[in-house]
Amino acid sequence: MLLSRRATAVVHLSFVQQQPFKVFFARIRGRIAERILGSVPSSPPASVAAFNHQRLPVVGNLNYEFNMEKGVEESQITPAAKRQRTDDGLATNGAAGSGVGAKLQKNGAPLDQQNKKDSGRRKKLDMRIPMMRHSVKRNNLKFAMNLFREVLEEDVKMDTSLLNSLMYLACGAEQWERYARGLPLLTAAEAAAAAAAEATGVEAMPGDVEADGEEGQRQQRPGVQQQKKQRSGKSVMPEVPDPEGPPPTREELVAAVDELWSYMGKAGLQPDQGTYLALARREALQGDPKGALRWVKECVKKGKPVQLRLFHPAQVGYCLRSDVSKVHEIDTMIASHNLDNTEYEFARLLEVIAAAGTYAQLRAVLMRMQTDLNELAPSTADYIAAFFKDNPAAQQAFAPVDQGGCPGVVQRPAGASDAAEAPAGPRVGSWQWEVVRDAAVSEAGWCEVANGSVKVVDLEDKDWEAFATAIAQLARSNMGQRANNFDAYVEWYERNGPYDILVDAANVAFYAQNYEGGGFNWRQVHHMYELLRQKFPEKKILVMVHRKRILDEAAQAPRVSEFLGLLRRNKSFYATPAGANDDWFWLYTCVRAKHNGLLVSNDELRDHIFSLLRPKHFLKWKERHIAHYSLASYNPNVTASVQLGELFKLEVPRPYTACVQQLAESGAWMVPINNGTWLCVRPVQASQQVTVAALPKK
Repeated sequence: MLLSRRATAVVHLSFVQQQPFKVFFARIRGRIAERILGSVPSSPPASVAAFNHQRLPVVGNLNYEFNMEKGVEESQITPAAKRQRTDDGLATNGAAGSGVGAKLQKNGAPLDQQNKKDSGRRKKLDMRIPMMRHSVKRNNLKFAMNLFREVLEEDVKMDTSLLNSLMYLACGAEQWERYARGLPLLTAAEAAAAAAAEATGVEAMPGDVEADGEEGQRQQRPGVQQQKKQRSGKSVMPEVPDPEGPPPTREELVAAVDELWSYMGKAGLQPDQGTYLALARREALQGDPKGALRWVKECVKKGKPVQLRLFHPAQVGYCLRSDVSKVHEIDTMIASHNLDNTEYEFARLLEVIAAAGTYAQLRAVLMRMQTDLNELAPSTADYIAAFFKDNPAAQQAFAPVDQGGCPGVVQRPAGASDAAEAPAGPRVGSWQWEVVRDAAVSEAGWCEVANGSVKVVDLEDKDWEAFATAIAQLARSNMGQRANNFDAYVEWYERNGPYDILVDAANVAFYAQNYEGGGFNWRQVHHMYELLRQKFPEKKILVMVHRKRILDEAAQAPRVSEFLGLLRRNKSFYATPAGANDDWFWLYTCVRAKHNGLLVSNDELRDHIFSLLRPKHFLKWKERHIAHYSLASYNPNVTASVQLGELFKLEVPRPYTACVQQLAESGAWMVPINNGTWLCVRPVQASQQVTVAALPKK
């Protein structure tokens, strides 16, 4: 159906007068409705909203397309009534009356005016919802709760997500543990930064407050976002103020959580894992770890996903009570959900053992940490030091082995020679532990203070296959429909592998090429291959590169073609397919080599840590199986004329692993700290104890 003359005139008039398109299309829609229904008043509506709120008989969807040349074609009318979008952004049902004579007034006011009034109220209320969320980021509990009560009075529905955010804030946000422990609170700026990081689900990292790149810096300039919103014609959310006055007390926090939880019950909102986390934290604020653990069990009972942080409130509460058995019970629950302890959970175990545990319990935890963690935070190392300094149970290590003593501790005390005789039937009181900070460890792993060497600690045999399987599963998942390409590589590997050394060819080729004219450099890949052949003649090497590189013009050069031919003859080359991330290929290959695998790359592999199923496997592997490199000389005159294989110098992994270890030579405990130092706890006879200040530092 083409437009009538009258509708065509409206089109012409709208373009001549340059009327807004919303008004223009509203008037067009009116003409279409007039031709179809025949009962709509002939005069056009005064506004888009006025037309949208006219009650029309339900005739189905009026879907139409406008063409400047052909006019408006008649649309296909479908049985279902369409929800019409009003100018305030809300949808209303297509029509409810039986004709144009349906009720046009509500509460004595014209429906048009009443809907405008309701629209304005909805706008105001809609704006308060994001303001409440923004209050969480600003750490302003008082402002958020005032908005919550104001919205509640007007009977506006709120969802579980919003309530979880408010309950998170009402529990003290990232300061909940400081409240629970009775520690001084962070400053307002520190608390706001922590709350913003938690609310967005992103861990705060150093430098995150600074935008990256020119565009990011431009976006951070004052007024840029405000100007963009104004230009787009959208409403600008009022600014949420910073919190004023003293921070809320523990009692005020608990009362706020109770108020929010009560609303969820009355509104019929179903709690999720975020809700149970807030409720567990509420119990921790009240010093009730049993109640916190009850919410964990309720979350499990309801079939909600369980995360490590859900256990933290109960862990902290039982640590404050020095209840070793309960903290170990929680540790068992964590394992039952196939969750891996992070340093935080291990720190809670160390904390409670330092206060009231036994040496056997400490040793068991430290041996687990040796497998699962690398370097520790200073605060975690302090719990270890506190046990040996302040807990009398530390002396249990010097008892005979059949009485719970530690093998090797008394038999080879620190400072004793290899020929020293092991004392027969040692008395517990004649030995003690000495804590030495900043203990020096040589490049070979020798520690003079501990009288022994730290060793290589790699993945256990049972972990290698699980790790490789996890990588393969993630690779296939990320490749989607191209997953068969990874399967083809696995088949190729089974025929030609295993390989001891993997070369990340792209990383090597682009090294030091950040200058005009720089790019993928095959010569550098050739140098690295020759260096590895000379340094590890018995090792099997695989050079891996993306397929597009062998199609480039540079790869057709005679020397490059000759080099690629050599690699292919030695079965030392694989080109990863298009659309695939070659990182998965060389990571899988290196892990399949188990203890012998070595990756040559300067890639820090940060992207992989968070995507692998078992991060502890990746971190331990990364510590032992990556070789970095650098130019042997940065003099361009030298690098241009070096012999093949002499361009780079290789930095192989250290001959030891930086993780918690007990030295076989002396029984001393070595604890690496993430500031580059070591904590040494060594057994000495009472007469041999030396002050820390007198120890030489190497």
